[in-house]
Amino acid sequence: MTRRLLILLTAAIALLPATLTFAADKELRVGIIGLDTSHVLAFAGMLNSKDPGPEFANCRVEAAYPKGSPDIESSTSRVPGYTEKIKAMDVEIVDSIDALLEKVDVVLLETNDGRPHYEQVLPVLKAGKPVFIDKPIAGSLTDAVAIFNAAQFYDVPVFSSSSLRYSSGAQAIRNGAIGEVVGCDAYSPCSLEATHPDFYWYGIHGVETLFTCMGTGCKSVVRVGAPDMDVAVGTWDGGRIGTFRGIRGKGGYGGTAFGSKEIRPIGKYDGYKPLLVEIVKFFRTGKAPVSAAETLQIYAFMEAADESKRQGGVPVTLASVMKTARAAAAEKSLATPNQLTEAEKADGWRLLFNGKDHTGWHCNNGKEIATPVEEGSLVPFKSGGYLIIHEDQFGDFVLKCDVKMSSDDCNSGIFFRVADPKNPVMTGFEAQVYSGGTGIHDFGAIYDLVPATRDVVAEPGDWNSLQITCKGPHIQIVTNGEVVSEMNCDDFTEKGLRPDGTEHKFGSVIKDAARKGYLGFQDHGQKVWVRNVKIKELD
Repeated sequence: MTRRLLILLTAAIALLPATLTFAADKELRVGIIGLDTSHVLAFAGMLNSKDPGPEFANCRVEAAYPKGSPDIESSTSRVPGYTEKIKAMDVEIVDSIDALLEKVDVVLLETNDGRPHYEQVLPVLKAGKPVFIDKPIAGSLTDAVAIFNAAQFYDVPVFSSSSLRYSSGAQAIRNGAIGEVVGCDAYSPCSLEATHPDFYWYGIHGVETLFTCMGTGCKSVVRVGAPDMDVAVGTWDGGRIGTFRGIRGKGGYGGTAFGSKEIRPIGKYDGYKPLLVEIVKFFRTGKAPVSAAETLQIYAFMEAADESKRQGGVPVTLASVMKTARAAAAEKSLATPNQLTEAEKADGWRLLFNGKDHTGWHCNNGKEIATPVEEGSLVPFKSGGYLIIHEDQFGDFVLKCDVKMSSDDCNSGIFFRVADPKNPVMTGFEAQVYSGGTGIHDFGAIYDLVPATRDVVAEPGDWNSLQITCKGPHIQIVTNGEVVSEMNCDDFTEKGLRPDGTEHKFGSVIKDAARKGYLGFQDHGQKVWVRNVKIKELD
């Protein structure tokens, strides 16, 4: 790692919102929900060992709530026996989730059945307890989306993963051991459970392996099947191909990854310990090692595979199933648009748009905004100016907002640190709002300066969440939960040039750009909607 990259990563971490953390020397009380999976015996056995090792020091399971699946016999039949084994590890058994939460700091949601997870996790999130949700994160893509929506609403960290993600072979491939991964074939057992989408119950292990190696960026899935196996073929951005083979009957875990430097077997399964190490790190730091966006893409892949099967094996886009799931999850929304949550109020956030009128906003040319508030949203299109801007100026801050585009070729932007409202393009910065891609003018790019590194944009008509952080020379853009671009203005020392020597359109030295200014939303000829505009000024 270069010194400059280390500095940038350190700065990026410093810009993240504060969250609950637990020092390594603090006793961490762990609670378990659901005693119907062998994972609870493995996790509790390691944490409550007489000699747990340094990775698990000061971290014990203190209490457990046994009830898991309501009706899956293979799960319900385990509860009595597993309860007795957990009690033998000096763990208190409680009769409700509320009683559990009074006794613990963090939670392992282990119910084998994904269907109750949404209802089980809500009181945990409301209580502000970091939670690991074992596979499958939910019994449907809709509930998976709703869980992450609730985590964002309550501002509580959530982490979910299969243990296969942390096999040493998959992690080495993920971290560049074979160069750029251009393809991967992964396989795992794939027994079916009628109450869940086909791959959620057990195929998740192989699918998680596939995404660990390939990363995000899957666009579409085609599925073919036979009585004893299924094959799902995913197409990633850049034309990369990844496959998952789910095997019924005898079958292990593994696969092959194809890299720019070599082709390598993914390797063996390394057990539960590597995952538990990551879970404890997550509990200590409050930072999930797998983003919500990646987890949702894994479950969208599996849902798209089911939809391909229903449609006779045609390609199905992940965006299409996510659109359906987001719409259904919105019915479960805990948040009222254009209001601060209690956690945001306590953390010093300020609401910039009330969702009702243009109080605090005007056009950059000084005129009143011509377009009315529509469905609780600001509408820059035909507003009467190039930008709708806020009356106040901001220097170091975290800005959050939701943006919805009207079409694939919709072009707009979020401007910030604008020194001269009459010349915003040349005196400010722009977070690009445009179609998906990984170019310098695609969604989440810092316009004409730094490209978007990931394409995680929602379909037109769906909401995108954006977060812009400015701290001194550092700028970071997060789209739908993933960091997509970041820059250090101090690296831009030459007039009209990026650090790599290529030209940009601005006739200035970016290093010398204003570190404080106006923020606003652009009318570039297409309609966008903006809501939930919130800011937290940084010291």
